[in-house]
Order: sequence, then structure tokens, then C-alpha cells
Amino acid sequence: MSITSKIKKIFSRGKYQATEPRSPRSLYSYSGGSEVTPDSALQVSAFYRGVNFICTQIAKLEWQVKDQKRRPIKDNLYRLLNTSPNEEMTAFNFKTWLVSQAITAGNAYAEIERDTAGRVKYLWPIETCDVCPTRTVSGKLVYRIIGGSSRQAADVYLQPRDVLHIRSPLTFGGISGIGVIPYATEILGISLGGDKFANSLMANGGRPSGVLSFEGALDDEAYERIKESWKESHGGRKSGGVAILEEGAKYTAISFDPQVMQFIETRKFNVIEISRFLGVPPTKLYDTEAASYANQEQSALEVVTDTLDSWAKNLESEIDFKLINDYSRSTQLDLYGVFRGDMSSRATYFQKMMQAGAITPNEIREKEGMPGYEGGDRFFIASNNFTPTDRLDEVIDAQVAPAPTPQPTVDPKKEGAKDTIEEDKNLALATIEYLKTRTKHN
Repeated sequence: MSITSKIKKIFSRGKYQATEPRSPRSLYSYSGGSEVTPDSALQVSAFYRGVNFICTQIAKLEWQVKDQKRRPIKDNLYRLLNTSPNEEMTAFNFKTWLVSQAITAGNAYAEIERDTAGRVKYLWPIETCDVCPTRTVSGKLVYRIIGGSSRQAADVYLQPRDVLHIRSPLTFGGISGIGVIPYATEILGISLGGDKFANSLMANGGRPSGVLSFEGALDDEAYERIKESWKESHGGRKSGGVAILEEGAKYTAISFDPQVMQFIETRKFNVIEISRFLGVPPTKLYDTEAASYANQEQSALEVVTDTLDSWAKNLESEIDFKLINDYSRSTQLDLYGVFRGDMSSRATYFQKMMQAGAITPNEIREKEGMPGYEGGDRFFIASNNFTPTDRLDEVIDAQVAPAPTPQPTVDPKKEGAKDTIEEDKNLALATIEYLKTRTKHN
């Protein structure tokens, strides 16, 4: 604990410190003649599209729950993360809200309601502006909920284990996150100011205001009468009518060329700047000038690896820490939903994974939303054809076993001639022996 914290602890009265943390609203300011807040920032089309893109891409992913051996589990936590976190919201809306609050305001909060056994029962969203992280006199972190929680009407203090806190990557001391808006205030202010300018210009039919000049001075009555008459006849959407000038009045238009003011170029440049703040390629903000056939696939991969994967890890770590906090289970957002490309790319990917024995046919069918089949849980290795992994040793042994020594083949004709010669030889020898015996007796 720092010296300042120790001094505050000594002079503190009551359980909690009197000092309040920095309010998220204090980070918002004026720029370009406009107040830049989370609500007004979303009026900028590029910013709205970028935030909506990140939120919906994360929200549509399956939030898997796995055991120690990385096998999927369908338990109550899986239901909370993928079906309904509470009695009033769907999981898609809840995840969209979490990520949008973390991007714009820097922090997203949800109260963790548990049952009598300490198991997670519901997750209730809390408005970011109603939460103040603070510390007790002993330096322990607590969350002050202004206006109460889901179960109490008065201000309450919740323990960290009872608050799901999703922070943006940039934080104050690792506790309170800092949203994009405080850093992008100038760009967003220019965009809002440009939208107001365009709206005012269009409201006047594309014609800016002008000046009525007179040779002599007008008294107050004539001044007010001419002013109100001109405003009533030619102000706002009534521009373009016929003007009747009196008393030698002359009309001089004040023209502003949007091209001279680089109005169009400024709006295009703001799209690029907003895409940098959000970490989203300009093509995802519908900037067609930056799009080409060659970079579409690469841009899609970059936004997944550089932006969506980081937000997925952010959400996973907080869920594992607050809702599990042991080594029996873990959660993972399945990025396959945003990684997968067209049918041809997916087929090539699955073929290579199956050839390496890394995935089964039923796992492929599950990812494609199809039911499994009997025998589809076997792993295969590509040889000449796909071979079951449990019989791979037999195939390899058959391929590497030494071939038997071939026996010499004998031509039947030659074999028959050989037998005849042998018989003739034996007959001749027998005849000679017989003749010798007869000669000896004679």
C-alpha cells in the first residue's frame, strides 16, 4: 500500500473511503462544437458500424465450456453463456452489450447472482455510469453500485467475486478501463461537426445564408419587419422562392464551397482514423475505396487475429476468473464462426485436418451443423486412402515387412524332359549291370 493510501486509511471514518473514483462521464468533452459522449459518438456512421461489427462478431460465437482434457461440457454455465444469462436477455444481446460498453465507456459490469450453494445462477447487467470501483480502509477493492443492485434499491457495495467486470485493453492502474471515446474525441467531434454542417446546408436547400444591404439606415421597426419577413419567406426549407426586395435592398449570398473547405475529404479521412482507433479494416466500415478483390480475404483474417481474438481472450479470462476460478474447467470462444471462409476454403481446411488425424468426421459435421453418424468418431490418416488410426500399425507393418524370397519357377516341358533323361540313364545303368552279371556266369 502506498503512503497516500496509508494516510487515507488512518484518517478515514467508516468502512469505506470517502474519495470517489474518476467518473467515466468526466472523460467526455466538447470537440468541433459538439459534445462527444457514447450516445453522440454512435451517431457517427463509421464509429457505429465499427462498434457494431466487433460486438456482433463476438456475440455470435459459441462460448464453449471444457474440462481438463479439453472435452466440451454442456452444463449450467454453458447455458448462461450461450442461451440466456438471466430471465430478461438472450446470450447474444448480453454479449453484444458487454463488448459495446467496454469499447465505448471502457468498462462493462454485470452482477453475478449465486444460489445457496455458491453456484452461478444469473448474470445481471449494470449501467457503467452507476458503478464506482473503490477501496475499503484496508485497501480491498469493492464496487459501489449507485441506486442499488438487482436485489436492493439503495446504494450497495459488491465484492469483486460478485461483479463481472470486462475492461478495455487500456486501464487506470489495471482496474478501470479507458474507452476509445476519450482518445478519439477530436476525430469524433470533427465528424459530428461535419454532419451538423451538412444537415444545416441541406436544410437550406444547399444554399447558405446571405446579406441584405440598404443604402440608408433603417429604423428599428423597419429592421425587425424586414428581418422577420425574410426569415418567414426564405428561411429553412422555404429557400428557393421568389424574393421581393424593397427600399433599394440588395441581396448578397455568402457561399461556402464544400470542396474548398475539403469537406468531402475530411469525412473520408475520418473513416480511416476511426478504423485505426477500433482496430477494424476500413473495408469493414464500408469504405469501398480501400477494397479490392486481392485484400478482402487478408483483411478478414487480420481483423480476427488482431482484434476479435484479443477481445475473446479478454472475455474468457474474466469468465474463468470470476465464474470458475479453478482448474477443473475453462471457457473458450470458438472463433471458427468468423475464421471460416467460403465452402471451398472450409473443405480444404477440413481435408488437411482429417489427413493429419487431428479431427474426426463427426467433429467436422458438428461444426457444419449436421448430426454425426455411427463410426464417425474414428480418426483417420491419409495413406493411399483414408486409414483408421487404430489400424494404422497394421498398414505400416504390411508396407515395411520384407517380401518372401521368390521360388524359382520350372518350365513343365523342361521338367518333363529332365525326368525322361534321368529314366533313360537309370535304364542304361541297369542294362550294363545285367550284362556284366551274365558275362561273369558264362
